[in-house]
Amino acid sequence: MQHPIPDVHLEAFAQERDALWQRVEQVRTAVKDGDLALLRELGPIVREQLRRGDDRVGGKLEDRIPDIDQAFSEAYDEAFPLEPGADVCAVLDAPWPTATRDAALRALLGWPVWGTPPLDEVADRVIAAGDVAAMRVLVLTPLGRVTRPAVTRLLDALHARDALDAALVEHAFTVDRWLGNTIVGRDPSGGAPPPPAACADAVRPYVDEMLWRMTSAGVPDEELPQVVVPRGLRFVLRALDWTGEEKTGKRLGAAELSSEELAELVAHLRQRPLEVRLRAFHLRREAGDAEGLLPVLGLEPASALLRLVDRIEAGGVVRYDRELILVAAEAAGPATTEHLLAQTPCELVSAALGRNRAAVLKRVKNNALAGIAAYGMLPLAEGETVLDRYTALREIAKRGPKLGPNRRHSHAAAVEVALEHLAQVAGLPDASRLETECEIELADATPPPWSVGDYTVAVVMDGPDPVITVTSGGKVMKSVPAAVRADARYTASREHQDLLRDQARRLRTGVIERLVATGTPVGPQELAGLLRLPAGAAMLPALLWRDRTGQVGLLADVDTTGPVTAVHPFDLYTSGRLGHWQAEIVRRRLRQPVKQAFRELYVLTPAEREAVDVSRRFAGHTVTGRVAGQLLSGRGWRTHGDYAAYQATRPAGDLTAALRCDFHGYFGMGDVEIGELRFLSGRDIVPLADVPPTVFSEVMRDLDLVVSVAGTDPARLDSPARAQSRAEVLAALIDDLGLRRVAVEGAVAVVHGSRAVYRVHLTSGSIHVEPGGYLCVVPAGFGRKPHRRLFLPFADDDPMTSVVLSKVLLLAEDEKITDPSVLAQLAVLTARG
Repeated sequence: MQHPIPDVHLEAFAQERDALWQRVEQVRTAVKDGDLALLRELGPIVREQLRRGDDRVGGKLEDRIPDIDQAFSEAYDEAFPLEPGADVCAVLDAPWPTATRDAALRALLGWPVWGTPPLDEVADRVIAAGDVAAMRVLVLTPLGRVTRPAVTRLLDALHARDALDAALVEHAFTVDRWLGNTIVGRDPSGGAPPPPAACADAVRPYVDEMLWRMTSAGVPDEELPQVVVPRGLRFVLRALDWTGEEKTGKRLGAAELSSEELAELVAHLRQRPLEVRLRAFHLRREAGDAEGLLPVLGLEPASALLRLVDRIEAGGVVRYDRELILVAAEAAGPATTEHLLAQTPCELVSAALGRNRAAVLKRVKNNALAGIAAYGMLPLAEGETVLDRYTALREIAKRGPKLGPNRRHSHAAAVEVALEHLAQVAGLPDASRLETECEIELADATPPPWSVGDYTVAVVMDGPDPVITVTSGGKVMKSVPAAVRADARYTASREHQDLLRDQARRLRTGVIERLVATGTPVGPQELAGLLRLPAGAAMLPALLWRDRTGQVGLLADVDTTGPVTAVHPFDLYTSGRLGHWQAEIVRRRLRQPVKQAFRELYVLTPAEREAVDVSRRFAGHTVTGRVAGQLLSGRGWRTHGDYAAYQATRPAGDLTAALRCDFHGYFGMGDVEIGELRFLSGRDIVPLADVPPTVFSEVMRDLDLVVSVAGTDPARLDSPARAQSRAEVLAALIDDLGLRRVAVEGAVAVVHGSRAVYRVHLTSGSIHVEPGGYLCVVPAGFGRKPHRRLFLPFADDDPMTSVVLSKVLLLAEDEKITDPSVLAQLAVLTARG
């Protein structure tokens, strides 16, 4: 079907059509003269003319000129007739994609009438055969589709046989202006760069000449070969007086120079006006050798400072050494520093020097990541303390969860960088020491007990939780009397309670969760600092630790004069001590701040061992993208678009966990289907058996959380690992409480009540009454509140565990059930038996 021409493009279409008919006449004349060389030359020229014309008429130009297309096909079929029985390479060896050759190619490849036939397999076959002529055909053919990596392999093979020439290279870069990505070894998505092609050095002279010729003719930047950096002083000299597109001028000005050429450029610039010297300086910053031009600007003392500025601009939001900045600025001197920063503004350097406080504070308000990092680098203002700045950064950190998934992750990272910078301002070795010192100072500021009337008020720690107690006559009041609430000191106590609660949350979800998940050693000094915190003193003794001798136990039972490591349950599982410690934790009524002894554990399945390097354990689960994105981000994952190699990734020890997902767009735009999981070392896929077991378990725990919480299909929300964790808690409680009526059978708790036998599913909490059916109408209070005998040996971030286990304990005492609706159901269900 011929597409109509929009009115706005009618004039341009008429011009393109007339120009193409002139080309048809030129081709017909060449056919009549038998000038096959001219016809081969004209083929690419006409295709380029079609491409440019396509942009002018809003697209689909070829679809709107079927008569012209037919004329070209007839002329080229006449000049290059297709012999009967021609093989694929013979079909491809033509300067124009005629309809005849296109049909023959599809027939040979078994490709349907729609879509462009792929030629990568053909390319690999001719490379393997060492057929130079066929390789040239594959590079030059206008038929089919050879991908960028395959074109690079062809050029490599031709280079190996000394068969590269300007025509081949220039044709390849004309057809694909971004071919340089694979030639020089660059990942456009920002990933780890692949190695450069073997032909890279051989290709560059041809690309240089192509770029020189095209810029001489004023070709638009978008039509120039990209990525491959030109070489030679002539390009830089052209850039100094360039009046065309700025992008082109920058590309020319960043050409590679030898040391001799750089010296020649400096000598040339001494004779040029200041504005030209400044232009050269900015052009050469992209090339990385602008330092060599500082003498012609009178900024030679600023060499070290410029190197720092360049490193900061290239490195992103990461920790930098404040002392190096101050030393470099002192070496440059105030005037030179000011002049350099005027030419190369650097927020972080200016912050270290205290030159841009107002601008940084404004950027922090807007959550600018580099601004947050620079805020930590600012010198303390008059009257400002390190604790003031630390508290402000913690308030900034609270904004992160309100941002998008990836932004939340980068925002948190920027705050951590700011803390590292603040540690330098404070003269402390690192952010960890800063955090410990400041948190201790906050905790030490707890207001002392105070009295009003007969009441005494105090902020104390109840385990890991800060509470306000009000006592009168030695008795703790159940509620806060009005006289206490009316006192201004009560507001201060509440504020400090909130401060300590935030401190406990940071310690639990940040430090302690990380220690258990990663097994990071804790030295004596760091441990002592953590124990000085009220929350640390309350929480750390409930964890299991391993000391330097290999002894495992509670903190009071191990050697803390050396480094200690929070034990991962996998280590207890492999040593056969997991059950022992689970029972011991329950017996001692220890409430661990995070799941440790009862942490969900994931080991390789037989299917994963057979698959070698990919896990499909959660593949096929559909989740709500917005919820899944938030959960993943909260556990250190970065999410990507659907065109990325992997749609979600996170650091996993020394590896990267990489998850494929199926969706359209991004997380948050709709449902997401979870796919395959792999572990990467750089760009290499790592066999699952080589992934450290604790790393594997923690990554699987993340994904189990996602499919369990964000899943859209209730029938697929059962988590075997979560059911196993609840079974382990229940088994420990059965032994500790002497629950003779309860037994655990896989993912089900079997309760032998006085009224019936119940089977409670440990994942969903559903209750089956034997043999009659399900107890499905549950009153609001039935199992919704923790049972009086229920003790959970960890901070309960999973309310369903409390609900499920409370139901089990309630049914074990079913003779005490008085709710009429439950009793009525049981009467019907037991009557069926």
